[in-house]
Amino acid sequence: MTELNFHQVAHELLKKEVEVVTLQGDFTGRLLEVGRDIIVIESRGRVRSRVLAIRIETIVAIFRVENIIPRGPFGFNQGPFEDSTDHHHESSSSSSH
Repeated sequence: MTELNFHQVAHELLKKEVEVVTLQGDFTGRLLEVGRDIIVIESRGRVRSRVLAIRIETIVAIFRVENIIPRGPFGFNQGPFEDSTDHHHESSSSSSH
């Protein structure tokens, strides 16, 4: 088995959603770039996206994040929450009509 270095592993994760564990905290986002001493990720918050440059020397771990929850066109969850809410809404609205 060949020995991999950080840059090789990080390049395999380019354009994918990753979690980066650093000495200063954890960051999640899409890995945009791998440089000599930094990586660049796009982190999506509730209000806006931001681009972060993280020094490689501070990274403890980096790994791919699987998006388990399907997202709708506006970034919201379209899972079972809506179904259970809709059923509750139907029963309450049917009695008021």
